Amino acid sequence: MGALTDHKAMNGLESVQETLERLGIADDADWMAVVLFARNLVSSMDLFTDEQKAQLQARIFEQMAKRPLDRHRFMHIVQAIQAFLLENQKMEDLRSQLAAERQGFNALYDEMSKVFAEIQKTTVAREDTIQRLGADTEKDIAKADSPAEVLRRLRGMITDMVSQAREEARTWQERARQLEHTANFDPLLSELYSRRALDAQLGAALERCRRNNVPLSLMFLDVDHFKAINDTHGHQVGDGVLRVLAAIISAHATQFSGYAARFGGEELVVLCEGIDEAQIGPGQTASDLVLAADRAMYAAKTQGRNRTVGHSSLAVFRPT
Repeated sequence: MGALTDHKAMNGLESVQETLERLGIADDADWMAVVLFARNLVSSMDLFTDEQKAQLQARIFEQMAKRPLDRHRFMHIVQAIQAFLLENQKMEDLRSQLAAERQGFNALYDEMSKVFAEIQKTTVAREDTIQRLGADTEKDIAKADSPAEVLRRLRGMITDMVSQAREEARTWQERARQLEHTANFDPLLSELYSRRALDAQLGAALERCRRNNVPLSLMFLDVDHFKAINDTHGHQVGDGVLRVLAAIISAHATQFSGYAARFGGEELVVLCEGIDEAQIGPGQTASDLVLAADRAMYAAKTQGRNRTVGHSSLAVFRPT
């Protein structure tokens, strides 16, 4: 197997060398890197569709067919490659996802800072209460006419401390719920779970469906021409549109125990267990399910938008 792989690699390098010789740039390492990128690396990029990768390859070789193949032409091709890799919807979604993650982290950090400040405040208050209780107890003992009166006053102080402790417990329970919400829900679309929470839920759902032999499906939802909304009406209006859509999706997902989350940018998803429409073969993973749903959404966009498209072979995932 190793010898076969080495043989294929050698044939690939020889093919690249032949191409460079034909173009008259056989000894130029920069052009060799461009050809290797176009012939070998582009095809292995799962981030892009086959159509997108073919377009990039065609663009590179179209430029290389022109003369002269000088430094100016080389930099022009490099800039085209950079634009393809960095200025596309996938990268924009990744940047939006990173911004959302950063926003979620900042919100969680702020919430944790408040909790720590509250802990310090509560600790100081509790110490003051204990010291005051000790001082009041000494005074009551000195003033009391009988041991029964001392016990009565002491019970009253202890009752007050217990009531205060119960109130603190309720406050901390509410704080814990707020922290859990901040950690698991999207900072902008509070009706939806965050991408981080979705990844964890997807793994857990996968194991659960494998164990119970039930199907698992994932729906991607995207707002058509959402950039035009932001550009025309501003980001505040765009955020409002997303919030309304998130509330609608969350309400519908709840009806059939769906798990609604924000995948990134204006891409929203619903994870559903037990919906049986199709089945895929063994060996598929959670990543395959996400990739299938993403490809189906891309197909919906390329087919004219404003439509629903199911992946032909991975519409519903049955764990095996």
